[in-house]
Amino acid sequence: MIRGIIFGCALAGAAFSQTPGTSANEQRLARHRNLGKAFYENPTTQNESVEQFRQALALAPGSIRERLNYGLALLRAGKTAEGVAELEAVQKRDPSLPHTWFNLAIEWKKSGEHDKALAQIAKFVELVPNEPIGRYNYGALLKIAGRAPEALREFERAAELDHNLAAARFQLYNAYRAAGRAVEAQRTLAEFQRLKKEQEGAAIPEDVDWCAYSEILDPAPPPLAPARPPVYVDRVVATGATGVSIVDGRIVPWLGVGRGEPLAAADYDNDGVTEIATVKPDRVELSKAGKVAQTFPGAYRAAVWLDYDHDYDLDLFLLGRESKLFRNQGKGGFVDRTSDFPFERGEAMEARVHRTVPDTRGLDLYARYTDRIVLYRDLLGGKYRAEPAQAMPPAPPLASDFDLDGREDLAVFDNGRVIQRLNRTVPRTNWIRVKLLGVRNPKRAMYAEVEVKAGRLYEKKVYYGEPLVFDLRNMATVDTVRITWPNGLIQNETNQAANRAYEYKEAQRLSGSCPIIWTWDGVGFRYITDVLGVAPLGAAAGDGKYFDTDHDEYIFISGDALKARAGKLEVRITEELSEVAYLDQVKLIAIDHPADVTVYHNDKWKAPPYPEHRLWGVRTRIPAKHDRDPYEFRREMNGIAEEHALTVSFPVDAPERGALVLRGWVDWADGSTFLAASQENPKGLVPPRLEARDASGRWIVVDPDMGMPAGKPKSIVVPVRFPSKYRDLRIVTNLCVYWDEIFLTPDTESPEHVSNTVALSRASLRFRGFSPSYIHPQRKQPERFSYAGATPTSLWNPTPGLYTRYGPVDSLLAATDDRMTVMGSGDEIALEFDAASLPALRPGWTRDYLLYVDGWAKDRDANTANGQDVRPLPFHSMSGYPLPKGERHPIAEYDREVNTRPALRLLRPLDRP
Repeated sequence: MIRGIIFGCALAGAAFSQTPGTSANEQRLARHRNLGKAFYENPTTQNESVEQFRQALALAPGSIRERLNYGLALLRAGKTAEGVAELEAVQKRDPSLPHTWFNLAIEWKKSGEHDKALAQIAKFVELVPNEPIGRYNYGALLKIAGRAPEALREFERAAELDHNLAAARFQLYNAYRAAGRAVEAQRTLAEFQRLKKEQEGAAIPEDVDWCAYSEILDPAPPPLAPARPPVYVDRVVATGATGVSIVDGRIVPWLGVGRGEPLAAADYDNDGVTEIATVKPDRVELSKAGKVAQTFPGAYRAAVWLDYDHDYDLDLFLLGRESKLFRNQGKGGFVDRTSDFPFERGEAMEARVHRTVPDTRGLDLYARYTDRIVLYRDLLGGKYRAEPAQAMPPAPPLASDFDLDGREDLAVFDNGRVIQRLNRTVPRTNWIRVKLLGVRNPKRAMYAEVEVKAGRLYEKKVYYGEPLVFDLRNMATVDTVRITWPNGLIQNETNQAANRAYEYKEAQRLSGSCPIIWTWDGVGFRYITDVLGVAPLGAAAGDGKYFDTDHDEYIFISGDALKARAGKLEVRITEELSEVAYLDQVKLIAIDHPADVTVYHNDKWKAPPYPEHRLWGVRTRIPAKHDRDPYEFRREMNGIAEEHALTVSFPVDAPERGALVLRGWVDWADGSTFLAASQENPKGLVPPRLEARDASGRWIVVDPDMGMPAGKPKSIVVPVRFPSKYRDLRIVTNLCVYWDEIFLTPDTESPEHVSNTVALSRASLRFRGFSPSYIHPQRKQPERFSYAGATPTSLWNPTPGLYTRYGPVDSLLAATDDRMTVMGSGDEIALEFDAASLPALRPGWTRDYLLYVDGWAKDRDANTANGQDVRPLPFHSMSGYPLPKGERHPIAEYDREVNTRPALRLLRPLDRP
């Protein structure tokens, strides 16, 4: 059983793909638009927005949209003269665009040129008569011009259009008072005071210089012409029914007695075969292959499948007077966990699963009671909150392509009759059929979302384990099929031909990872490894438990991987995937040592006590002989393997004492997988243990937690003393640990060496984007990354919250003081160290390096504590994470002053142009 084992970086995300378009130029244009908009909306990245829109304009110099957005970005970046010039040029070409009139009016108002501002705002109000901020500014400029009666009318109109606009009430108060209208003046003063009170502490304060036309022009596509109404041919398939379901493409009537026997179909054991929960009057029967596998006694109204604890299997909700939750524990069966769920009192009649908030891993449960509707809000980590709701989400459509002709057919329940409605519309339009196959997610991928974009056509459907059919009208190609898998990760399939059936298998993907280290090697930036695998913040270890973290790590960098350029040693730290990194200190240490000694550092992932920081100097290697290929063992794609052993043998004359040196990597399981493993097997996931033969030849444990590489790829050192004459060792685990090199050495002392800290000359935080990556289809090689060719496109938005502002971060990384650099997806820290600060090498010596990194990494797994928000920030004196009640970061001033950059919005909705 894993106790206190450190949880590493989860690798379960999505490969990157470009936004589809008819040309590479359009793809580049879409990326610059998207990133420019993300930077524009962020108050600390306006200069980056200017550059992105400048590049968009260079790609489409005749585009009014690109020039307008470039001008708006210039204004927001404080480059007023250039921005005004661009907007004036746009206004001459297209006077119908309200954006130019509003923003030029505001700029002229700010500079005191009120006549020019009044002319601009007057035209804006003519174009957009119902914009309250426009009316307010028109009134303010009319007031300055001495046109009080007209100004009063505009303030009144602004107040009518926006009942919460406090500024309009204040202006009306003064205008009414000046006009001798005391009663109205007192009324509007009271309204103003009430609104100001309500707005105290608002996240976004009222701003009369902003309206929707201050934002980037990002037009929605024009609506499509209505689709032709389908023509159906009906056939009654059952009578006397009380309802109907679709199971494996077949219509299944509910034919029970009394109030009927509702069905809930799902593949709960993930074997690719549908099981059915049938609600009978006094019990619920769970059937597999036509035979009853388990019975749940009790009178219920309905059954619903939902993975409430996000451990990649479906749990069973039974709704009635006393609703129940039975947790699916894999081979451990179903266990009553009703106490986990905040069921409200009353009789629940039905329930539906719905992802209420887009771009989240949460799946909510709506329940209709006899007298109300309750929304059970998914807070992740197996926690829900009950809230009142106004309405149930729409019922899942009873639709499928029953006759496989590319037209969507229906199953209809009507007064006891079950009717099959076959679509016979002529002529047939183009179509695409989508079937999903989960890998890390359940195979049937219940509640995945599928979006189809083809030109101006866009449609989104929820996947309930049955193939979906999309009507493409006359479109011959689908630009993108976007799949949001049940765990919230996204996969894009582009340029799909019409009139075909597709089965999309969940791609081998990365989402959660640790920050990545790169170094300049004289030719380019070389991938070294990941970092902070020892410090996974809030990672789930099982029911309500979280792994401990070792917040500092030393990364070994060989001398040939780090070369000076213009007197500087350059290191990059990138955050490539879906997590937050908190870096408190980064330090580069030069290790000078004799050239005939190979230096090793113990970069190990293990339970406390954590390994001490020390070096090993190796001159003698005794290679290991393996009883099998270290890469061959049975495993799943989620990072779990069958328990397997690797036996390594050494010559009989090998020393009794020594050090086992191993180099390898780990394909991490994520926190939700750890949770599932802890439910299914009391032993959970077993870290590598080391065994040796005793005098009788039996295997005995000599190290119950020898540790494993803290990421990819890394070396670890395990002190060894053989308990008998045998020189065999055995490594046993059920984690996916791969070994590339194993040897024994008698050299157990620290090498002769000199350590020198290299002076940090510069550290800067900036947006870079995402490196191209290659993931082995069977995950038998560590991920490969390339520094060149980074793209701003991602398949998730960064974790919501406030990050460290872009720019210099030298002072934040200089010491371990809880003043951290907080970086998110797509960010990079560029570090330069002064090579001239190092002494000359001794004759016959060589130089390697250690990069010391102190901090934490927090992924967005559904079971990671506070994984959906940057906050709360960690700190060194915290007693645990999630933070116990009352504990908070000790330096509030640092947080307020430095962490001011909102998360970028990098993922563009598919229904936009």
